[in-house]
Amino acid sequence: MAELNGRWIPGLLALACALGATTASLAQQRELRVISDRTDQGTLRPILDAFEARSGAKVVGVFMDQGLVNRLESRPTEADVVITKDAELLDIAAERNLLDPIKSAKISAAIPPEFMDAKGRYFVDAYRARVIFFSKDRVKPAELSTYEDLASPKWKGRLCVRSGSHDYNLALFGMMFTSWGEAKAREVISGISSNLARTPRGGDRDQARGIFEGKCDVALMNTYYHPMMAANPEQKAWADAVGVFFPNQAAKGTFIMRSAAGLTKATANRDLAVELLEFIASKEGQQLMVGRTKQYSVLPDVPPDPLMVKLGAEQGLVGGKFKIDFIPLDKMADKREAVIKFVNEIRFDAER
Repeated sequence: MAELNGRWIPGLLALACALGATTASLAQQRELRVISDRTDQGTLRPILDAFEARSGAKVVGVFMDQGLVNRLESRPTEADVVITKDAELLDIAAERNLLDPIKSAKISAAIPPEFMDAKGRYFVDAYRARVIFFSKDRVKPAELSTYEDLASPKWKGRLCVRSGSHDYNLALFGMMFTSWGEAKAREVISGISSNLARTPRGGDRDQARGIFEGKCDVALMNTYYHPMMAANPEQKAWADAVGVFFPNQAAKGTFIMRSAAGLTKATANRDLAVELLEFIASKEGQQLMVGRTKQYSVLPDVPPDPLMVKLGAEQGLVGGKFKIDFIPLDKMADKREAVIKFVNEIRFDAER
């Protein structure tokens, strides 16, 4: 047995060393902290998983639906990177001095100037259009035209939308204020509120469900929800019941919602944080973004997801291309408080 032990001891020692090295390696694994109003296990997670595989780092985060800027203001170094589904929030955060310049040649070269903050504090990582979903059974595409038309009496009691205080609608209304002027925007938003079929409730998918169930005929929603519902067996019937119309194509164009990413004031993991942002801005990262979130890429050479290309076909759009009423984010910064005040004044979310 002594001879046997003599032969095995070196092997056991080698195994112990290997296990020790592995344990040390795991202990040294770096953690990158992200704060976001996207859901961790939803569309964002595959992108973070891909970055983990590339970098060897672990991405951990705080995920919240509302109050992102206030959380960032109260805990400015809680996270290294901030990712938001509404880029206007990052513009607000930047103006409150809560973000640092990214300083990445790769990002500066990749992201078109119109999607980059002028001071380099954040960039738009993707966008989607806020459009009109309509009942295929009860509405013909020829009846639809503009956002303004949704305030027409013909839509009385036929319109569904989520809360007017949600970031998506605040951004939409803010673009109306900026593009059309406050007087016209107030008139249209008031008309939309008067035409609601029910109290604003739920998320965008709930509005499509409302159309499917006959509770309304048209709704304001983001484009990416159609392919997402179509891929969900429990929601496919909702997608099948609705068409997608891009408003104002004969005028200034459709408004878009932008998501964005930036650096917080935390500096301990600055190199890793920039590496994540560079991955998001890369062609590989953008292809993942398009495939998983069904948004449109900010890179000209990354095409829309095939399911997105079909949207708008009922109105004659080809290849999923549509005219955009592009509103620079910094032009909207001073409109948000006025929009919030107005939405509350007209009691947009009141019981109906």
